[in-house]
Amino acid sequence: MEKQSAPKLPVDVIDPQVEGRTSQSERRGRTATRWLKIAVGTFVVLSYLHWRGAVVDWHGTTSEESLSAEFSWEQLVPSEKFNWVPCYEKFQCTRLSVPLDYAKPEGSKAAIAVIRFPSKYPVGHEMWRGPILYNPGGPGGSGVDFLTAPGLADGFASVIGDDYDHVSFDPRGIAYTTPVAEIFTTPAERATWNLRDGPLINSTDDALSVAYAQSVILGKLAEERIKDVAEHVSTAVVARDMLSITRAYGREKILYWGFSYGTVLGITYASMFPDNIERLIVDGVVDTVNYYKAAWSNNLLDTNAVLSLIWESCAASSACPLREPTPEAVEKRVLSVIDSLKTNPLPIVNGADYGVLDWDTAWKAFFFRLYSPFDGIPQFFSSLADLERGDGRAMYHSAKFPDSSFECKCDGKRVRPGPLILETWLPIACSDGDDVTGEDLSTLKKHYEEIYETSGFANFWFKLHTACTGWRVRPAERFAGPFVGNTSFPLLFIGNTADPVTPLWAANKMSKGFKDAALLTQNTPGHCSLAATSLCTAKHVRGYFRDGTLPSNGTVCETAEHIFPPDNASLVPMKTLSADEEALYEAMRSLSNSFAPPRLGF
Repeated sequence: MEKQSAPKLPVDVIDPQVEGRTSQSERRGRTATRWLKIAVGTFVVLSYLHWRGAVVDWHGTTSEESLSAEFSWEQLVPSEKFNWVPCYEKFQCTRLSVPLDYAKPEGSKAAIAVIRFPSKYPVGHEMWRGPILYNPGGPGGSGVDFLTAPGLADGFASVIGDDYDHVSFDPRGIAYTTPVAEIFTTPAERATWNLRDGPLINSTDDALSVAYAQSVILGKLAEERIKDVAEHVSTAVVARDMLSITRAYGREKILYWGFSYGTVLGITYASMFPDNIERLIVDGVVDTVNYYKAAWSNNLLDTNAVLSLIWESCAASSACPLREPTPEAVEKRVLSVIDSLKTNPLPIVNGADYGVLDWDTAWKAFFFRLYSPFDGIPQFFSSLADLERGDGRAMYHSAKFPDSSFECKCDGKRVRPGPLILETWLPIACSDGDDVTGEDLSTLKKHYEEIYETSGFANFWFKLHTACTGWRVRPAERFAGPFVGNTSFPLLFIGNTADPVTPLWAANKMSKGFKDAALLTQNTPGHCSLAATSLCTAKHVRGYFRDGTLPSNGTVCETAEHIFPPDNASLVPMKTLSADEEALYEAMRSLSNSFAPPRLGF
């Protein structure tokens, strides 16, 4: 983002010859005027820097780092109005007080943690264009963590515009929003439970039974410990919170870009509040109907398409460390290396990294690399090549997951759970979904077999549906459709042709429910459009937010990126870009590099 320079102090430029001809009283008056201008200018500078989230000491240096170090969400008093304070070096934070239950507006309150990367113009300025809200996915993703990721907010501002406030928030029950929906009372209890994580569904004869039993335990613990909180974290309530955030800005219509589960939230919002939309993008679209059934049964429809592109890219590139003459041969080699861990798991001792590298661990790591294949697969294949030679250190290091280690801290401060784990996912997803607690093991087994026909990664993904079979807390408010609307402004749906967990089919399906909605297809693998860099997509996103222009039906955006660079890449003619196009492409590439596709970390 191009930063606006601080306003210059006003300085009078005086011609010495003219000065010599003026009277003493005139000179005194001019001096007084000059110092008045300097005082006003200094006030403007200090006000500007304070508004941008910096504090200036008397030596003229900024102390943003000390502010960030001292910042605490708990010290912010929740209010029905925004009281922004500097935080995280260049951001501003506030806690918005909203009803815990919107049906009881005078009852208990929730405090929504809201963060913004402020526009270069203050709110209300004629050049200020409003707040764009972002949701990173999940459910269970922290908007605070999302927006403060290095380079991300700057990327959004560069692609869309620095005349917007770029805003995110922690949804109900998550991270810095209170009350929190955390099942475990201490970090040690949480770490102990995570160490008991069972095998993948088809790894052992009792794997499905273990997963089912664990879901019952978590469900009972939640009912005993956080029932009063878990009743108020549904997507419908978060949609109301988004409208509350928009209204706290003095506006009635939302600007929004949601990824992955953020598309469920965006589609729910559009269905509940069709008249309160200024711009709304859903990117990496979930079949929202399937989500609210707690089925999680059609997410993997395009997963094999991602694998096919990986095999093809490797076979066509001498840069691939596992290259074979054909895609089929690449597939056979890759799966052979991973499958070797079924009978020969490797002991790893590599400094602080030590443990057993087994098939489950490698299979999960492979699946997660499909979310961002342009970055993740080359690194993963390199570690696979090492593993093929008997060295599993790189694989083990890259496959470590959140909460895989625990350090006891006895200072009495709350320690947040890792992002996007079952503990944060269950209260939202399972409360949103249909009650599936009546399903027995035979029903679950049949359900699993149907999903497994779609993708071999069903042995991992099916844990989502299984986890809800033990969840008994029902939400105070639940919206389950219909997911349709004649919205105040048409929605923009974005889907990739080979998304591992949100198939393009879902984007097409959900877009049909909203009048005049547009579907933009990005011809790339990966989860959400920002998994790759596309100038075409960047133009459409910018044009939609700034001018309200929608892509025509059937628009497909390409990318120049490759998972592995093909050996004949130099033969492909490069399109000459204009200066504006080159700047936008670089901004989109920076944003893409800063974006971590949302994934569940269990």
